[in-house]
Amino acid sequence: MAFSGESTSDVFGLRRATRIGGRPGLPPPTSPRFGDQPYRHMVEQAVDGLLVVANDDGRIVYCNPAAATLLQSSRETLTGSPFGLPVTQAEDAAAVEIVTGGEPVFVDMHTRSISWQGRGATLVSLHDVSARRSAEARIEMQAKALEAAANGIYIIEKGGVISWANSAFTAMTGYGPDELCGQPVAILAPPSPDDAAHADLWTRLIAGETWKGRIVNLRKDGTSYTAEQTVTPITDITGRLSHFVAIQEDISARLKTEGELIRLTEYDGVTGLPNRNVFMHRAKAAIERASRAKAMVAVMVLDLDNFKAINNTLGHETGDKFLAAVASRISGLMRSSDTLARFGGDDFAILFENVTDMAAASRTVRSFLNSFRDPFVVDGHTIEATASIGIAAFPKDDIDPPSLLRHAELAMYQAKAEGRDAFRYFDREMDADIRRRVQLEADLRHAVEGNQLWLAYQPQLDLASGQIVGAEALIRWNHPARGLISPGEFIPIAEASSLILPIGDWIIEEICRQHMIWQVQGLPELRLGFNVSGVQFRQKDLFNKVATTLARSGLSAKMLDIEITETVAMERTGCVQQNVDRLTAAGISMSMDDFGTGYSSLSNLQAFPVCRLKVDGSFVKGIGAKRDDEKIVEAVVRLGQSMGLTVVAEGVETLAQLEFLRGLGCDEIQGYYISKPLPPEDFRRFVADFRMPAS
Repeated sequence: MAFSGESTSDVFGLRRATRIGGRPGLPPPTSPRFGDQPYRHMVEQAVDGLLVVANDDGRIVYCNPAAATLLQSSRETLTGSPFGLPVTQAEDAAAVEIVTGGEPVFVDMHTRSISWQGRGATLVSLHDVSARRSAEARIEMQAKALEAAANGIYIIEKGGVISWANSAFTAMTGYGPDELCGQPVAILAPPSPDDAAHADLWTRLIAGETWKGRIVNLRKDGTSYTAEQTVTPITDITGRLSHFVAIQEDISARLKTEGELIRLTEYDGVTGLPNRNVFMHRAKAAIERASRAKAMVAVMVLDLDNFKAINNTLGHETGDKFLAAVASRISGLMRSSDTLARFGGDDFAILFENVTDMAAASRTVRSFLNSFRDPFVVDGHTIEATASIGIAAFPKDDIDPPSLLRHAELAMYQAKAEGRDAFRYFDREMDADIRRRVQLEADLRHAVEGNQLWLAYQPQLDLASGQIVGAEALIRWNHPARGLISPGEFIPIAEASSLILPIGDWIIEEICRQHMIWQVQGLPELRLGFNVSGVQFRQKDLFNKVATTLARSGLSAKMLDIEITETVAMERTGCVQQNVDRLTAAGISMSMDDFGTGYSSLSNLQAFPVCRLKVDGSFVKGIGAKRDDEKIVEAVVRLGQSMGLTVVAEGVETLAQLEFLRGLGCDEIQGYYISKPLPPEDFRRFVADFRMPAS
């Protein structure tokens, strides 16, 4: 649009004009005086681009160097060229995007009418705001990111007043944005905060330090929640403290889950009693105290007589309730300083401190046995039961908890052998079991050399695909005289005698050999899991043996999955850690086996590069019958998922258990519902013919 007008004043040597239609009788426009200094110098050196556009033809009649640079051209090229942007005769301002072939340039354009060499013209000022626009876009993006963040974020003025909060924080607290902004941050504090901690927080913030810690806040409805919070002080351009930015994560649900896992770690789910780990810890402490005081400690093992018959007749649910009733009755006869623990099955352990003489211990033990004279009533069933108890004493019988416990077990077996419903003290003549163990160790040594050992394979099912994706290799021993011997009987002997080392070597070789045979027979690649004991992990050459066996067989390392117990995971130094690191670096995965039955802890999972978490079958069997077991299974599955682990449930025996686990998002299962452990050829046929069971 062309401009014309009459001069009113001189600006940088140019005449500003009023719009046509203004007051009559004004003098005609005059020419600019660029020859006059300092005006010409100021225009030429201006940071902003300055153009003069003739009103009659819209062509540029003058541009300064800054305008040529901004428009990415030369002054010679621009002079005489059409301006190409619409302008108005009045003073005007507009935001303009200029595209010259490179990156777009954003400018604030200001126009005003002038007189140029006797012609009506428009002075165009171009101010480059690209950097400002980028900064504004960046700030807008950051603001959107803060608003969309999953964690709660809020800003506090220096005086302690909340000035802004994102949606996550308002949802966390239950307050609306208008209800929070302008309120003192104390609105979130519980009625009686920790004054010392509160003072420390503000002292550090005022000093310009970032504060990180755990706090308890109140929601609008008065309920509290626990949060991990980071507060960072913010300074203004002068360096003075002006605001605080606080970031919160509500960890209430996580703490609840951790609390359940801690309970799972230390206490038996059926009876609520301490488990083996807690018992051994207390026994060690009691022995240390007794040693200083020159006192005695009694360790007892109590085993129910014929408990298996109760389970088989009345069912496991009633059996568990019976165990809880037994625990309650015995606990009522004990001092507060004593400990009653359940080790599993029908095995209980008792720790007596401050024993003055064993006659007093005998009287207490007799009261335990006498308490069984009154029948138990469980689920409408009257149950008559007896128990056998073995006793070992510190320092007479031994000086460490494992040995005392072992001696008490020998004494308990002696009580059973002599007719049950009795108690016996350990004595050194109780060596029949020791002789039997020595003989079994000798037989086991021959079994390794005489090919009496073999592996059974229990299939593992992927719930999402319905495919068999792996198996757990389980060792079996066919004794020439005694027949099939349980691993629970001979593996502890193997570990105690170091026979587990050649057995472990044989297991790895057998798995690799068998897997290659299956591949030749047309089976798909399957991940095979097997247990490696702490004794093996403590050997420096464990990794070399595994790597050599893999190389010799040609089997890929990714086909092996080493299952470790939480006891092994507690050993985080020396050869154990080195073997773990080298095995996982080679591509061999690791699973945490029987999670939740002994020393379960988040630190064990975090310290070892575990890929898979196996839910113990003792909890799986309670699905559909025990809500507590279901909660434990759910907590373990959720924990595994939150840590990115594959979760495998063991001991799945029913469709209802399968469906419950599928609903939780459990990844894989194994158990008798899919298949019992199978010999190699039976396993091959099973996998080849397998079809997912119908729901």
